[in-house]
Amino acid sequence: MVNRPEDYKWSSYGVNAWGKKGWLKPHADYIRLGGNTADRFHAYRELFKIQLDEMDLHLLREAAHYCQPVGDEGYRRAIEDKYGIKLGQLRRGRPRKQRPEYG
Repeated sequence: MVNRPEDYKWSSYGVNAWGKKGWLKPHADYIRLGGNTADRFHAYRELFKIQLDEMDLHLLREAAHYCQPVGDEGYRRAIEDKYGIKLGQLRRGRPRKQRPEYG
């Protein structure tokens, strides 16, 4: 797609790693990366120096394909509880129609 992550039009990397102009508001976790802008830029770039192995790439691709978070069972349950949603593979096809109840 691109040679460098900051070159991808929809990536926040350029803003968070190099201070490119953008419309993003810094997230609280990003602010905690350092006491000043230069330290945050450096710490953010360091996060991306690790080469992911094939298994991690597979997990991320599967998660993206099914729009699911990557994490263990406890993490999945915490997300479900916090947001009141059900995660995991859903049944294929159209949801069944609810039959009206007659009294």
